[in-house]
Amino acid sequence: MRRFILRYRGEGARPQDAVEKIRAIGGAAVLEDSDRMMLVEAPEQELRQALGSETDWIIAPEVTYEVPDTRKKVRKPPSKRK
Repeated sequence: MRRFILRYRGEGARPQDAVEKIRAIGGAAVLEDSDRMMLVEAPEQELRQALGSETDWIIAPEVTYEVPDTRKKVRKPPSKRK
């Protein structure tokens, strides 16, 4: 399952009924939860259906980036001298 970031952009506190719809999705897991944002692992189709009529929620897939390796590397090993 993919992870999604849900952001509530409406006025005031987020509606609890929408949060309960998200938690009721079979196999879904709420990984992080704050006042306006949630990190949810759930099937995308079911998540979009649960929030289909809610216009104040933004659903975006979580994006991860690999940190580049910035350590210096030897391109050519030193020659063996005696």
